[in-house]
Amino acid sequence: MKPVESVPVAVVSRPKSKYPELPPFDPPNPVYEQVEAALRDLGLDRARSGTPDWNPLGDLIAPGDRVVLKPNFVASKNFHQPLVGDKLLCSSTPGSVLRPLIDYALRATGPTGQVTIVDTPVEGCNVQDVLAGLGIDQLIAYYRQRGHLVEFLDLRYFQIVPRMVLDDVRRRGRSLNLGMLVRESLPGDPLGYRVVDLASRSRFADVERRAGRYRFHRSHKHTPHPHHSDGKHEYSIPRTVLAADCILNLCKLKTHKKSGVTLACKSVIGLTNEKYWLPHYTAGTPAEDGDEFPFWPPLAVRMENQLQRLPLPLGHSLVARAPRLQDPQNGMVKGFILEGSWEGNDTIWRTILDLNEIVLHTGKDGVLRDTPQRRYLTLIDGIIGGEGEGPLASTPRHAGLIVASQDPVLADLVATKLMGFDPSRVKTITEGLRRPILPSSKEGALVVSVSGVPPSGAFVPPSTWPSLVRKPQDVKP
Repeated sequence: MKPVESVPVAVVSRPKSKYPELPPFDPPNPVYEQVEAALRDLGLDRARSGTPDWNPLGDLIAPGDRVVLKPNFVASKNFHQPLVGDKLLCSSTPGSVLRPLIDYALRATGPTGQVTIVDTPVEGCNVQDVLAGLGIDQLIAYYRQRGHLVEFLDLRYFQIVPRMVLDDVRRRGRSLNLGMLVRESLPGDPLGYRVVDLASRSRFADVERRAGRYRFHRSHKHTPHPHHSDGKHEYSIPRTVLAADCILNLCKLKTHKKSGVTLACKSVIGLTNEKYWLPHYTAGTPAEDGDEFPFWPPLAVRMENQLQRLPLPLGHSLVARAPRLQDPQNGMVKGFILEGSWEGNDTIWRTILDLNEIVLHTGKDGVLRDTPQRRYLTLIDGIIGGEGEGPLASTPRHAGLIVASQDPVLADLVATKLMGFDPSRVKTITEGLRRPILPSSKEGALVVSVSGVPPSGAFVPPSTWPSLVRKPQDVKP
């Protein structure tokens, strides 16, 4: 039997680390040092480590390659609350984390290559606010002034812009919101998009009986159906992503109400332009082979949830919301679980792993293959992570962590343990190991290196995921 090759996951812990505040985040600074330490601990360009000629990403990127950096620029607001300061830093990737990876990507690809930052934020994200708040605009300007054509591509072809008559007007313990969400066109990917059908390779293939009951959101109930029925399981991928020789996936260390955690694997949802096609939950209760909620909430609760956002022609929506100010949001109304936002969700992990399969195995010609078609590195930023009611209502958690690997499932396994959570409760991990996305996705191959002392104390899980917390006797990464 051929021995299993080791797969390193590097953990760099600096509990007192802080993001540098001023663009372009020149080294030396703590974040730059942490990212370099992670690349070094992965053994990249080991022979020249510590010398001026060190080229760590040269093991992944050849001269002339096209490189895609995928940070997390998820949103600019959570309902009426703007995400600024630590709230923004715990949900999105700061420019100071991008800086060392862009520097080393440019060194590896040389003057004939291309380095592009891409993302498809949520539909309502004002991405310019996010880029400005994270120092990304100034970082890109810094590279352009030095002759490097580093650019950011918003891969969405539309966004949703609020036009509100009442916007968070607070009366009698409620937030009053009335207006329209207007769909506006965006330039999108200059190379266009490609639809890829996983068919029988999809993680939905073994639950075909659920076809017709997959849901994206309360206001887009049926949008997944045409794309996940009759043995078809298709996703739309920007051609800029498919044209890449290497993907650098920069994600956040966060909790998520639907998937438990959102790390390397979940981040790939930001590499599809058709999010309405994505099944996020299945209608009904577990007794009905669904996961929308554990039991049917009262009719009044379901009506209140549904009436908060009503679809209109041309992709617009009417908003009429009056949530109680003290109530949790993002899938919770009056304490009832809705829209698959709980640990019984058996849908979202299938979408996540399907997208990873496509992004890693689809060639530049758009044809799905059995072997990986591009090189890959993930770096999970937990210098400030997010705990509690993530992903948009996260509470900032200063953890001082960087986790890096060439395998997304093993990176998620280690990061989940570092958060104090039980990875056996996260189906993205357990199913990603049971049926590997990459040949390296084997727990027996995992070799963890730890630089520094990991922070103590578990992250706070989402209130609807109490089983995530690990047992006290199992605390090592």
